Amino acid sequence: MNKFYDPNDAANWLKKGKILIHPTEGVWGIGCDAFNAAAVKKINSLKQREASKSLILLASSISDALRYFQPLSEQKIKFLETVWPGHTTVIYNKNKLIPRYLNTVNNTIALRVSNHKPIKDLLAIFNNLMVSTSANISNLPTPVNQEEVMKIFIDPDVAIYCFENGGSLKPSAIIDLNTMNYIRE
Repeated sequence: MNKFYDPNDAANWLKKGKILIHPTEGVWGIGCDAFNAAAVKKINSLKQREASKSLILLASSISDALRYFQPLSEQKIKFLETVWPGHTTVIYNKNKLIPRYLNTVNNTIALRVSNHKPIKDLLAIFNNLMVSTSANISNLPTPVNQEEVMKIFIDPDVAIYCFENGGSLKPSAIIDLNTMNYIRE
């Protein structure tokens, strides 16, 4: 398995339509270019995951994330500025820039602006939305270290971005921005 220690190499891998195991604030993720339908399909296949399930997307900044939402009130934007960058995923109404194959629920998308330095560095170079879902086989526990993850996803199109996870021991919180209710805390 290819291992990347430089965000430039990892970003170039993603730009080629490849799959990247990556650290997050809490648990290992597996991701790809959100605008590459074949790569998204491959992640679902590797994870043995139903394609109808929604995916979380990572954006490099708040302003970048806002480009993919329907217009937001000033109050909602101010709220986003209190949770982003950070370990919170936000669900809100998507706009036409999000491809149909990303299978959203009720025309919404789940977006996060990470504060984890390796991901921030990667996304600043990649300059696109990245799919990020837990690096496990669907409905099985998520591995806790790089070695475990690398044993699960043995495929020539999968590489690992070799940095550690952040300090959280769980996946991101998820809030529905329409209702302001937490789906996962």
